Amino acid sequence: MKWGVLLSSYREVLRHGHAAPTFGFGMVGRIPVAMNTVALVFLISTVRDSFLLAGIASSIYTFSGAIVGPRIGRLADRHGTRVVLLPITIINAFSIVAVVYSSSRSTPFLLFFSALAGATMPSFGSYTRTRWSRTIKDKRELGVALSLESVADETAFVIGPAFAGFLFSLYGSNSPLIAGVVFTVIGGIGLAITSFDHRVTYDGEQIHGGLLKIKYVKSLLASLVALGLLFGSNFVVILAVAKENGRAAEGGLWVGLYPIGSTIAGLIYGFIHWKSRNSIRYTLALAFMTLSTSAILFFQDIDTIVYFIILSGIAIAPALIAANAQLKELVPLSRLNEAFSLLGASISIGITLGSSLSGALVDRFGGWNGFYFMTAATLLATLLSAIGINSGRRMNHQDGALTIDQVGVKE
Repeated sequence: MKWGVLLSSYREVLRHGHAAPTFGFGMVGRIPVAMNTVALVFLISTVRDSFLLAGIASSIYTFSGAIVGPRIGRLADRHGTRVVLLPITIINAFSIVAVVYSSSRSTPFLLFFSALAGATMPSFGSYTRTRWSRTIKDKRELGVALSLESVADETAFVIGPAFAGFLFSLYGSNSPLIAGVVFTVIGGIGLAITSFDHRVTYDGEQIHGGLLKIKYVKSLLASLVALGLLFGSNFVVILAVAKENGRAAEGGLWVGLYPIGSTIAGLIYGFIHWKSRNSIRYTLALAFMTLSTSAILFFQDIDTIVYFIILSGIAIAPALIAANAQLKELVPLSRLNEAFSLLGASISIGITLGSSLSGALVDRFGGWNGFYFMTAATLLATLLSAIGINSGRRMNHQDGALTIDQVGVKE
């Protein structure tokens, strides 16, 4: 197949009238999402000379976002993106400035504003994915748009931490968070003023009831928490292995290589017109991730670890694209902001737990053994997803049998 034909899929998506503001402001807003946790550690560890306090503040920031984010998404579904995104962007900017101010003055205020900043950080990926899902009816075009969204996520998580480190080294400990405020305001206000769902009214019946009651959603989100364990542990384990083998300076580069395969796979994924179900593709991507991660256990060679790191990252974007597409199919359009926020929250919870648990494991048993934890996390994610698929099939079979019986009675 010619590259021109392949690229035409992306051109079609980018021709939509809302494509430029959606990708543009969404990409700008994603940068602080990726850099703020790192920026918090830079700031607090420098100003207060305490990595413990820095870790606590960073964890509070992440957990607050995971808990409050889906609720803010629900408000956006009810009242529209503009009504919600404008005030939380302003509150978030104020909170980050307050974190910088209180970092050298008051620990209680520092932790409080860290929590408020995390709770009000706009979930830019959720808003942009919701916009695509509500405006693109063609499944193939929507798949391409979601592929680009995942590539944007990966790009942000490569650029964000590196940019935070660059600013920190040149302009001091405050600069990464202050830069994050600028990006958040541009992205948040930009998406808000270009939104077009602020006058939409929703069916009250769809608003009530938890999303976890929807078939397969619970197992999908549980598997994403397990996947988050992998994301939270990979940089800890990789850096530990690099340090133990006298290659500490290369560790940061290895961590940066992890999403490279994912980014390329995400672009290729969007070229393909898939016929299989999203749930099947998600589970298969997790299974591939499990196998490729476990390979490092059998080839504990510092000289070849780079290749296995890239290989193990290949399935990340396909897995996340399929997960987002599956969630879109399961959840009513009127609740997509909440649903995508809940997806991101599940991964964030896993990341926070993964970094803590893997850190304790590496300290006790060494870096190479950390790959057992990573493999177990991906295996758990695979099993949870597969269980959800099987449960869904059984429910469908039972529903079908009930319908047949009812028809027979009526006749």
